[in-house]
Amino acid sequence: MSTAANVNVVELVDQPGASSSHAQFASVSKSLPQFFGLTENPFLDNVNPDYFFRTEAHEDAYLKMKKCIEDNISMGLITAQSGTGKTLLTQILLHEMDQQHYSPTLVLCYPRISRSALLKELAAELEIEGLPRKATLHRLINAVQEKIFKLESENKKPVIIIDEAHFLGGDTLHLIRTLSNIETSRKKLVSILLFGEDSFLKKLDKPKYKAILSRMFIRAHLRPLVHGEVEQYVKFRCLMAGGGNHLFQGNVFKRIHQVTGGVPREINRLCHNALQLAFQKQISGIDLSIVDTVINAGY
Repeated sequence: MSTAANVNVVELVDQPGASSSHAQFASVSKSLPQFFGLTENPFLDNVNPDYFFRTEAHEDAYLKMKKCIEDNISMGLITAQSGTGKTLLTQILLHEMDQQHYSPTLVLCYPRISRSALLKELAAELEIEGLPRKATLHRLINAVQEKIFKLESENKKPVIIIDEAHFLGGDTLHLIRTLSNIETSRKKLVSILLFGEDSFLKKLDKPKYKAILSRMFIRAHLRPLVHGEVEQYVKFRCLMAGGGNHLFQGNVFKRIHQVTGGVPREINRLCHNALQLAFQKQISGIDLSIVDTVINAGY
């Protein structure tokens, strides 16, 4: 796993550590991370596998998708509310796959993506060359299928991760089902992992998608963080950024959970702006007054 996976979060955040208590003596010329005794801002809007915080739900989703890959299951599904860590989980899976045994590809969907557009994205990720710019759907399907069989001959397992799958239309979903059927007499040759918002599962519950949903042998759901996890999450990110575990004072976490609903992306945004405000005011710790000021400003 990534560096973050090897960290015992509970032990770390409960240890008395060096806090940023000396930050009030720092020069205003210091950067924000330096002021708070950090190596970097722990709440930036990016996807960094080192900051993967393993709640029970995230661990369950990770293990299920890993099993899907290792057991040659053709399709797996992760659904979640926006901002709860789907994209970060895709990066963890991509990061961990042994390139000698797997050929991982990531396709990011967008509204009304067509079958041809999806296949072209997949062909590019699979490094399929020689396709004409206006290749027919049949030609694209054949090219992808040939590449999958070629990878099998090289003892490599193709793993296709499709993010933002809720944007897929009916025809494109049936195309994905067709690709998941590529197999030999012994096994399925490709695993397709779909990551989508909660609305995607509601869509798949419709009778016309029954055949597709039934192929998704392994499914998992990511939920927002509960109150206790919010505190652990914030402290964990501060620790991973090289700081202490007391930068955010204990009475702020209930408020953070209340306002963000436990959605990690919203927690990051609130905490990022709280750090910015405290830095501007040259205040060394984040207390409830700082958090409430940011919240009242619309954070």
